[in-house]
Amino acid sequence: MDSNIITIIKMIARGSGLGKLNGKNVFVPGTLPGETVQIKIQEEKRDFIEAKLEKIITPSQFRIQPECKYYGICGGCNLQFASAEYQRKLKKEIITDSLIRAGVKEEQIPEIETEYGSEWGYRNRFQLHDGGLKEAGSSQIVPVKDCLTACSEIHECLQTDQVPKGTRTHVFGADGKVTTAVLAEKAPRKKFEGAVINEKEIVTVHINGKDIQFNVRGFFQSNLQMLEKTINRITVNFSGKRCADIYSGVGTFSVFLGEQFEEMYLVEHNREALILAERNLRGIRHQSYGVSGEKWTQLSDSKQKFDAVVIDPPRSGMEKSVREWIKASQIPQIRFLSCDPVTFARDAQDLISFGYKLVNLCLLDYYPQTSHIESLAIFIL
Repeated sequence: MDSNIITIIKMIARGSGLGKLNGKNVFVPGTLPGETVQIKIQEEKRDFIEAKLEKIITPSQFRIQPECKYYGICGGCNLQFASAEYQRKLKKEIITDSLIRAGVKEEQIPEIETEYGSEWGYRNRFQLHDGGLKEAGSSQIVPVKDCLTACSEIHECLQTDQVPKGTRTHVFGADGKVTTAVLAEKAPRKKFEGAVINEKEIVTVHINGKDIQFNVRGFFQSNLQMLEKTINRITVNFSGKRCADIYSGVGTFSVFLGEQFEEMYLVEHNREALILAERNLRGIRHQSYGVSGEKWTQLSDSKQKFDAVVIDPPRSGMEKSVREWIKASQIPQIRFLSCDPVTFARDAQDLISFGYKLVNLCLLDYYPQTSHIESLAIFIL
C-alpha cells in the first residue's frame, strides 16, 4: 500500500500513536504526540486504520535513543524511545482520556499522582521461551543474554544459561535467589489444577516486614519495589471492622490490612492461591472463598455489612455483578487497583454514577519502558 504522511495527535492505551487519515483514526506504534511521520498502511477497516511507521519527519523533543540492543526485536519495552518522565506523563493522559471517554466528567477526576521506582533493573518476573523472549508480533524466539529491565538475579540467570532450552519457563528472582518452573509449551490443563502445592515452585519474598509465599507459575506482581509502594498507599488511612479482598490472589494486601481490620474476607477462584493465602494470613482473622466474584455475590456471607473493599481485578475489570454488589451493599470505602485504563474507566464511571466520589487517583508505574498502565483509585460514598 502507498505511504502517507500524518501528524500524531495523542497516545492511546496499548501505546500506539493516534493520527487521522481521510477522516479515519490511524494507529501507529512507535510514535509520539506532535510528531509528523510517514506511515505505511497495514490494514484498513471500516472505522480505523492500522499502520506501520516508515519514517519520522519531525521528531518529538521527548524522543530518545533506545538503550536496549533488542529494542524493536523483542516484544517488550515498546515505549523505550521516550524519556521515562514523558512516558509517565503520557500514561496519566491516557488514564484521564479513558475516564472522559467513558463518561466521567473532567471535574470528577482528581489530579493524578505518580508513584514510580527504578527505570531499569526492576523486573523480578519473566516467562522465557526456549531460554529467550518472543519477537514483537510473532511467535519467533529472540535469544537474549541480558535484559535491561531484569533484576540482578535474573540478569545473572540469563547470562549463565540457567534456563533450559526447549521449554517455557517461569522465572522469579529476588533476595539473591531464582525460582523456576518449567512447563510444556502446550501443557494440558487438568481439572482442579493447582490445588496441590509443589514446594519446589514456591517463592517466599520479604515485603514491608512480612514474608509472603506464592507459586512462581501463579500471578504475582513483577516489580517488588513498586509493590511495596502500592501496599503503603492501599493501607494508609484505611481501617474498620470488616473488609472484603476481591480477586485476592495469595492475600498480599490482606496480610497488611489484617492488622487494620477486625475481619478480612478473601475471594479468589484459584485454589492454590487460597492455600498459600492461608499460610500468609496465619494469625489474622479471616475467611476465604474459592469462588469467582460473581458467585461470591450470591453467598450469604456477602450480605454482611462491609466497611471497605480492596479490589484487584484482571484486565477485564470488575465483573458487573461485583459492581452491583458494591453499590447494593453501599460499601463506604473502596481501594481499586487496576491494570487496564479502559476497563477501569468503565468501572469508575459506574461507581461515580451511583454516587461514589473518586477522591484519589495514582499512576503506579510498575513497568517503565512499556505502555502497561497500573493505577490505584480511592472511592468513598
